[in-house]
Amino acid sequence: MKKLRFLLVRLLVADLLATLVFFGLTRFVDQTGKITHGAGVVFYSDSAREADARIDKGIALLEAGKVDRLVMVGGHRPQEGIVGSQDMALTAIRRSGYGARIMADVSSRDTISGLQTLASQPGLSDAEQLVFVSNCMHLLRAKIIYHSVTQGGPRARTACAKASLNPVDIWKRAHYEVGAWVVYALPESWRDVVLDRLRGKPSTE
Repeated sequence: MKKLRFLLVRLLVADLLATLVFFGLTRFVDQTGKITHGAGVVFYSDSAREADARIDKGIALLEAGKVDRLVMVGGHRPQEGIVGSQDMALTAIRRSGYGARIMADVSSRDTISGLQTLASQPGLSDAEQLVFVSNCMHLLRAKIIYHSVTQGGPRARTACAKASLNPVDIWKRAHYEVGAWVVYALPESWRDVVLDRLRGKPSTE
């Protein structure tokens, strides 16, 4: 029993250290200071607090002239009857008044599908550079996936939205990212099954 307890303690310590290292490394993902122009791509979050932070970051980039438009992506939840990206776009328009410069991709339900359809988005077709807006830990994954699913697309920069510094929130987010990486590594047919179960099947109409 003592050996089992000792093993569990070691695993817990290793997990906490790995979370801390991952959190620390992803702080270097933020390129806000280097952004001079581009089209903002704001990722949906199921967390109202995170969604608000991402919207605020996108608006700040817009007002600073670092991006000339915002496109909200993700959040299509067929089983819930909601389109998160559209809700975020409407919120951003109400807060900023930039109705003509804020739009939404209403088809993507996850990071992968959102990135796969970026090139076909009317609001992004002429963009020389994309600026991804999300949580720092998510942005690391988004940028890697973007380069793996697109061929010769616009250059991507990253801008981190304000995130909770609560240790529990950080731990949860880090482990969410681990799960998301596992799903991404699955064969596409398996991945679709998982996403269909979690977020509902996309419309075939």
